[in-house]
Amino acid sequence: MPFGQSKIVRTAVATSLAAAAAVSALSVTTTAQAVGTSSVGGDISRDEIIARAQNWVDQAVPYSQTSWHSDSNGSYRQDCSGLVSMAWHLGSSRVTSTLDDVSTLLGSLDDLRPGDMIDNITTHVVLFTGWTDGSHTTANIIEEPKPGLTARRNTYSRSYLLNNGYKPYRYDRTIDSVPLPPKPAVAPWRAQLLVNGGGDVFHTTRLSDGNWTAFGNVESQAGDIGGVQSIADAGIDGNTHVLAVGGDGGLYHAVRHSDGSWDRFANVGSEAGTLTNISKISAVSIGGDLHVVAVADGKVFHTARLANGTWMRFADISGQAGAIGTVTSASAANVNGQLQVVAVSGGRVSHTIRDVSGAWSAWGDVYGAAGDIGSAQDVAIAGTGGDMQIIVVTGNGQQYHAARYASGSWQQFNALAPVIGSFTANRVSVATVDGELQAAFITNDDRIMHTIRDGSGSWDPAAAVNLSGVSGNHYAVSITGTAG
Repeated sequence: MPFGQSKIVRTAVATSLAAAAAVSALSVTTTAQAVGTSSVGGDISRDEIIARAQNWVDQAVPYSQTSWHSDSNGSYRQDCSGLVSMAWHLGSSRVTSTLDDVSTLLGSLDDLRPGDMIDNITTHVVLFTGWTDGSHTTANIIEEPKPGLTARRNTYSRSYLLNNGYKPYRYDRTIDSVPLPPKPAVAPWRAQLLVNGGGDVFHTTRLSDGNWTAFGNVESQAGDIGGVQSIADAGIDGNTHVLAVGGDGGLYHAVRHSDGSWDRFANVGSEAGTLTNISKISAVSIGGDLHVVAVADGKVFHTARLANGTWMRFADISGQAGAIGTVTSASAANVNGQLQVVAVSGGRVSHTIRDVSGAWSAWGDVYGAAGDIGSAQDVAIAGTGGDMQIIVVTGNGQQYHAARYASGSWQQFNALAPVIGSFTANRVSVATVDGELQAAFITNDDRIMHTIRDGSGSWDPAAAVNLSGVSGNHYAVSITGTAG
């Protein structure tokens, strides 16, 4: 990830910068010889970690969030977290906020040893190679610094690291003479489901054993906002952030904490700006930030609630991505730390990406890339690894799935009925929950159907969610995942 940029700017991949970059957005192939003897994802010595990182310095690999450097050492994204992923010989390029999943937080900077990383999970990560002095006042590091520069050796002062939120981590497969203590057990992932019924919004949790908790009325906990219309949710640090359009047309935000307690709904208009005629909202987390996409007056708007609790102002995406006509549905996804958005207009689906500067790429025709499946009624997307998964519900109630791969190529749409069962639907929501794609549909006969696509690409048969306790007809649904 780039150094010195805010997290909002840092998290989206800069596809629009690819043409101007010093290297192509396609993989760069070199003749560098493989360094060391480790296997992908296997044990690795400190000497080999440093040698692999030095290999990029020797090759002067340029920084890029859109390009991948490929040689006999593997293929990795050319940014700061890509360099660390390559040095550790991981199976894929992680981002600053997920490298800690394969490493252990150390007690202090003084515990660092060569091959460990120093990571601020919201901005930048570097590889530690040693101290310049016995007092540990200055760290030697290797990094991919920022656009326009190449992999390099550098130094960071201890005071800079401490004052800017950097923490020391050790890769779990590093070969050490003294074994590390075991990592704490990872909290189980759970799906959080919102359903709109009778003007109220209801919440349930899917437990790790596959059972759903009883539905609870969100407004009885977070405050009555009257006549709830559109809803969305997103998980951040074990908490569930809930967005809802109230009876007054305002956009409200509340948080369900991991202990089950709720913050009260608050109208975000005073900070983010007031939209009129909001017909659809979608929310997704990128690190500690909550990105929100809203369809209002037939246009797509974007805002974000930063990790510090402040909101960005709503901005009309069409000002940069271009006009695509009257939009009726939209969905946002975190795809490997990058914000991607799809929208339905005139029955067709379009796709755009928000780059590192906050600019949006021009809308692209999804049907032209993945196949024309007929008039779209609703759409939902989620990121799994570097891929974007998309489900479209057509005007006749049929459901189709496709994927946009990390390379930018598209898998063609395939009908879901043969693999999940046949039903007609009018709404869909999808989310990544512990690496799996989970989808929830509202059917034309007013059921909520749920299915899971596992890491192998296999789908579970869709099963109806027990809606006991949910009043009225169901015309909005949203699903997300939280840990713990």
